[in-house]
Amino acid sequence: MQSFVNRKYFMQTVLALFLWLLMAAGERPAVAGSSTNAHPFHVSVTDIRHNAVDHTLEVQCKLFTDDFESALKKVYHQKADLIDPSMHARMDTLVSRYVQSSLQLRINEKLLSMEYLGFEHEREATYVYLEVANVVGPIRTMDCSAKLLYEVFTDQVNIFHIATDKVKKSVKLEYPAQTVRFDVD
Repeated sequence: MQSFVNRKYFMQTVLALFLWLLMAAGERPAVAGSSTNAHPFHVSVTDIRHNAVDHTLEVQCKLFTDDFESALKKVYHQKADLIDPSMHARMDTLVSRYVQSSLQLRINEKLLSMEYLGFEHEREATYVYLEVANVVGPIRTMDCSAKLLYEVFTDQVNIFHIATDKVKKSVKLEYPAQTVRFDVD
């Protein structure tokens, strides 16, 4: 979990820079079914790192808490509160179900099974942690399929960062695009 914490602060910096660039460019977001916005942008950041020593993929998703709660409420038709400690256990179930249904990873064409590790809230963001075990052999391609928050925002941007022992790459998926392929070799 220590490597997740270190990357969290790096991702906060990257996200702040990205959001500043969006605002400087005059981007105006569109919200499905609404004319008011809590903030002028809708973005998530997913960081995927291959840990060659432990043979795992460490996955961290960062989402704006208010946007994430809106998606959970819309999909599961119940109150979502990711901040209230008394609701954390109930939210764990919803967060796990949502992220695992909205995010899929493949390595070398093989669909991966992600283990949900948990979530935490910090300031305006919610961090979701997942892990894939038994990632052995060379990674030639990595496919990411994501529709995080697409049911709520038509201007959603999902940014992916991947890191292996061979490459570090980033890409952005803009609604309605759902799949990106990273060529690692």
